Amino acid sequence: MFLKKMCFFVFTFSCIVLYAQNDTFTPKILYVDAIINYEGKIKISDKIMDLQSVQKYIRSLVRNQSVLEYDEVVYRVYADEKLELGTIMDLEQELQKAFTGKRERYLLNTKGIILDEPDIWNHIKSLEIKAIED
Repeated sequence: MFLKKMCFFVFTFSCIVLYAQNDTFTPKILYVDAIINYEGKIKISDKIMDLQSVQKYIRSLVRNQSVLEYDEVVYRVYADEKLELGTIMDLEQELQKAFTGKRERYLLNTKGIILDEPDIWNHIKSLEIKAIED
């Protein structure tokens, strides 16, 4: 009797451990798109703002999401290839101050991009962009 209970316990424990280590778990990611053009103007999601407004906007954006809906936040920062790295890093720092998350950084030529364009994110994703690796 003791042996049966022990076997059942070991089997159950092994199943739980294997399930917990399952690689099929894919986290749900909240992507926040931000662009900073050659003039230093910033657009996050669908709102144009200055650098001082970024923290407040991101806090409200992230905190209004369902707690169970997303596992992590990833900031996709698109920047003009002619901008200084410090300008891009200032934006990234404001994003991270608002809510800590991962970041992806891309460079492109923003001269032909109008920030008020309603379909800006699809337009950007259709362009040739350069990803910057850490």
